[in-house]
Amino acid sequence: MDDRHYLVGTAGHVDHGKTELIRALSGMETDRLKEEKQRGISIELGFAHMMLPSGRQVGMIDVPGHERFVRQMLAGASGMDVVLLVIAADEGIMPQTQEHLDILTLLGIPRGIVVLNKVDLVDQEWLELVEEEVQEKLKNTAFNTARICRVSAVTGEGIDVLRETIDQLLSEVESKKSTGPVRMPIDRVFSIQGFGTVVTGTLHGGTVELGQELAIEPSHLIAKVRSLQVYKKKVNSAEAGQRVAVNLAGVEVAQVDRGSVLVTPKIFNVGKILDLKVINLSSSDRPLTQRQRVRFHLGTTEILGRLHLLDHEEIPPGQEGFAQILLDEPVLAAPGDRFVLRFYSPTYTIAGGKVLSVAKYKLKRFKQSVLEQMRIKDQGDPLDLLEREMDEPRTSSDLAALLHVSPAEIAESLKSLEESERLEIWMEDDVLLYWGKAAAEAWRSKLIRVVRVHEEEYPLRGGISREELKTRLGISWTHRRWQTILEQGSVRKYYRISGSKVQTNEGVQLPPLIIKRLDALRAYWQNVGLMPPELGIAAESCEIPKTEIQEYAGYLCEQGEWVSIGGFFYRRDDISKAKMSLVQVLQVQGEIGVAEVRELWGTSRKYAVPLLEYFDQQRVTQRKGDKRTLV
Repeated sequence: MDDRHYLVGTAGHVDHGKTELIRALSGMETDRLKEEKQRGISIELGFAHMMLPSGRQVGMIDVPGHERFVRQMLAGASGMDVVLLVIAADEGIMPQTQEHLDILTLLGIPRGIVVLNKVDLVDQEWLELVEEEVQEKLKNTAFNTARICRVSAVTGEGIDVLRETIDQLLSEVESKKSTGPVRMPIDRVFSIQGFGTVVTGTLHGGTVELGQELAIEPSHLIAKVRSLQVYKKKVNSAEAGQRVAVNLAGVEVAQVDRGSVLVTPKIFNVGKILDLKVINLSSSDRPLTQRQRVRFHLGTTEILGRLHLLDHEEIPPGQEGFAQILLDEPVLAAPGDRFVLRFYSPTYTIAGGKVLSVAKYKLKRFKQSVLEQMRIKDQGDPLDLLEREMDEPRTSSDLAALLHVSPAEIAESLKSLEESERLEIWMEDDVLLYWGKAAAEAWRSKLIRVVRVHEEEYPLRGGISREELKTRLGISWTHRRWQTILEQGSVRKYYRISGSKVQTNEGVQLPPLIIKRLDALRAYWQNVGLMPPELGIAAESCEIPKTEIQEYAGYLCEQGEWVSIGGFFYRRDDISKAKMSLVQVLQVQGEIGVAEVRELWGTSRKYAVPLLEYFDQQRVTQRKGDKRTLV
């Protein structure tokens, strides 16, 4: 069972069978108003749901096709994962089909299926001609590669194939984020006796839960979730992608306009000026002009406003530019939101694009610094842009400088990323460092992979040195930041640090052959005392390659079994005995020379001198002329 949530909607000309198609797919009636049933056309949005062959539960939206109800169509298209472009086989593409197609393209609906409906009304030859015509007219649109399904909503022909096609297409859909703030454009508001105000919509992000306090924007009203329904069933929580009915306490129906948005309080911006990237439709018959009056559609909202072009005197059909829209009323918007512009009167679709930000004031036209800032915003959602800049740990002032925005804006964006669990916070001295969660996790995975490969390749080295690891990772941070992050990563138990070496948490499992060689080396050294042989000689006796013997000796030193002194390796036990005997003699006679030490330890001058120098360094003895005394 797929736990993700999907929304499938219809689009197309009036009377091409969209409502009948949803009824055939779901077995549910979406026309709910008396007038809709009498006239045979959808006026309001209709909702249904169905189970697909894979077990996916899918919400469905039936949108009006009549040109007078395009506002409702725009409201319904918001949040669709897959759209069914319904075309009657007996009529082909009609004017409203084209406008719906333009709207879907402007809104960036990611996937679609062309449904040739009413195939029971035409013969095979006509059907082939209509399909060829449809393919030709969709060639330069978002539906140019869409699959065409032939169906009859009346007889049921092709419905099963259509269900399977929807199922296959939804397997490619990225799940909406149920973490982070709640955002649900409201498309219906009504009252139920004994319950009060109910709002419905498609949950675009976050999770709504019983008892949760939410804001209704742009009115700044606070309401409490009294009860929830998903697909007409009571639930304790609803997740992004689901069609939701929310019973709200603390607000009256008259206070909530359709077009409002139900959101987590104090997260989203509301304003009357929006920065935009505008695309004039290539099918438009006129350019977009400065101060042009338009109808602005965003989600379920329609507001009148005027265009303020920033980089064009006018934007010709098929071209794009940066602009602001000066709205008559405030609206809630977020960077990356898709919008549609319709001509003021008569109303028809002329343009669209994406919101770059909510602005505080009107910008100057043709100013290079303004246009540069718009280009930066256009590269993506500001939160995504910020996240991209956090590919390594950075301070908030570093980020503000990189993105050319104010510290206050950076602070607000960092808060949003933290709430949606998209960043990690580290420390350098008393300064906060911000690191994109995905980048940090990828970096750690690479670090652990490098450490593990090194452990497997050189199991005797006890890990990889900090500096070698820094080089392998291509780190260009300051030495201070590198050491700080490395140490904190160890504290957070992502890996281990032992002295100057970085190790995986699992550590190294020595292969049997290496264990055998180590045991042979230990046994060989058992009787050498304070006159150890050259490593090359020992390598031959213990059947260890001469090129590798240094690794074995280094390993025994790191384990604390051996000590390296003057180029020779001694067992730590032998050094302890030598120290003890030296101290005992000095406590009795006060001083000792090299010749006496050689005799005491039964060794030669070659070994005795370096050993005495070692004990000098260890502050056991001190040299006075040719003699040693206790410190």
